Amino acid sequence: MSYAPIGSGGPTANSPYHAGVQAGSSSSSSSSSSSSSGPGYVGISFNSSAFVSPTLAAAAAEGDRVNKYETRLAMRLDVEAAAAYLLGAISGVLLLVFETKNDYVRFHAWQSALTFVGLGALQFFFALFSSFLAWVVSLVQLGLIVWLAFNAYKNSDTLERYELPFVGRIASEWVDNE
Repeated sequence: MSYAPIGSGGPTANSPYHAGVQAGSSSSSSSSSSSSSGPGYVGISFNSSAFVSPTLAAAAAEGDRVNKYETRLAMRLDVEAAAAYLLGAISGVLLLVFETKNDYVRFHAWQSALTFVGLGALQFFFALFSSFLAWVVSLVQLGLIVWLAFNAYKNSDTLERYELPFVGRIASEWVDNE
């Protein structure tokens, strides 16, 4: 795959956001003079800082090519994002340490770590008083692992972040400020 550098302008340089189309497919614009070199090309250029994360802005300033779907580890993005939830907080922390390149995976790793550390502490507290409540928290954890891993896997093609009510906003802020 070939990607256009951020800020490269292109035929629609006046629009705040332009995503190129797949090579060989039809486009609604009259000029299709993009610099695609093969099938699967996606050109992205940002002309407004409102759309650019700090990581992408730094890469654009250096003239680097940016691929939002690339990860540091040798795993597909969807599998890696779902893996952030498989072992609860442990897999979240491991991905925070080893995945330094992809914001989507890091968001899910932060959300996993924050969510399951909190639920683990709650489970420990309930285990002191009632084994039934500790089991209920365990079942909630298991259900959240399945649900969050499914959503991370499913939304990886659009990079849409599935945020839990409180923890998701915190994780999103932390990733955006990295």
